[in-house]
Amino acid sequence: MADQNRHAVSVKAIYRIPNGKSQDSSNIAETTCSFDTSNVEIGVIGLPKGAEATKPQAGDYAYSGMHDQGPLPPPKEGGDMALLIACVKEAKKHSDNFLTEVIKKEKLHSPPPDKGKASKKSKN
Repeated sequence: MADQNRHAVSVKAIYRIPNGKSQDSSNIAETTCSFDTSNVEIGVIGLPKGAEATKPQAGDYAYSGMHDQGPLPPPKEGGDMALLIACVKEAKKHSDNFLTEVIKKEKLHSPPPDKGKASKKSKN
């Protein structure tokens, strides 16, 4: 019998980033997060009401309602795919925040670059 509390769709993100050259476990930034219906709000996949379909810019992968050959049909809203999209978006936000904090800490604790060595290397 299936577990009644188990979610049909979820995303679990685990990040382990060594701080510095040491692989010592005390020197590893780590975080784990899970995203599912308990902590993710399913948003609109298609265009908001009243928005017009426009051709997307290069590199924009959000639904725009338009393709090279004309308008696209509206996507199906809701369901497992909508939940998966929402979970991945939340995981990306969490990843961005986590990595930003790791970078900030590295900048605070790393010595300034030795400009003398860098300029000698570039001259050779």
